[in-house]
Amino acid sequence: MNNKSVSTATIGYMCLALSFWMVNMPLAGWYGGGLVDTSVGGMFLPLAILLAIMGILAFVHGRALDSIIFFGGAGLLWTAHAYVNMTTAPHASALPESYIGWWYFVWTVFFAWVFVGALKADVVRILFLLGTWLSLLAGAIAGWAGGSHIFSLIGGYIGLATAILAAIVSATEVIGHGWSGRPNQDGRAASSPHAATGGTA
Repeated sequence: MNNKSVSTATIGYMCLALSFWMVNMPLAGWYGGGLVDTSVGGMFLPLAILLAIMGILAFVHGRALDSIIFFGGAGLLWTAHAYVNMTTAPHASALPESYIGWWYFVWTVFFAWVFVGALKADVVRILFLLGTWLSLLAGAIAGWAGGSHIFSLIGGYIGLATAILAAIVSATEVIGHGWSGRPNQDGRAASSPHAATGGTA
């Protein structure tokens, strides 16, 4: 295991898998609470910091797509952390559900255009990005609909599937490198005879 970009992708996608899984279990109705629950929101800041570090390292290693995904994930978690603090602070004023709907929507747009730009990556990364923006879109619709339970459930289950996809990317990176001796290039074939150049989105 001598390729640093493999470590970056393995850790970065596992951070995304963990955060998506833990956040979406309550949204899918498996547990009480949700995004604004401090027990859930407490994980956002450390994971955001770790993702930002992985984003910097992915950029240094020339892996443009992974860098963008990790920076986007860091921004998503960091702003979620800020929102949780804002709503749980003493004497915080209640915000309408539509406010969180707009938060979801802005991140939906970001991950949607990253998805479009990543259509030459491997299938699992493409499906991960598709699931990410669809789960966020469901959250936006739920917020705009006054906290619609059905859209929260839909977004929660899509988010859980997306977490599994992120874990698959993480596993594929380290296992593929261990078996082939060459790193994947933003999800492109690990068996390529050319040196890794990092892929562009």
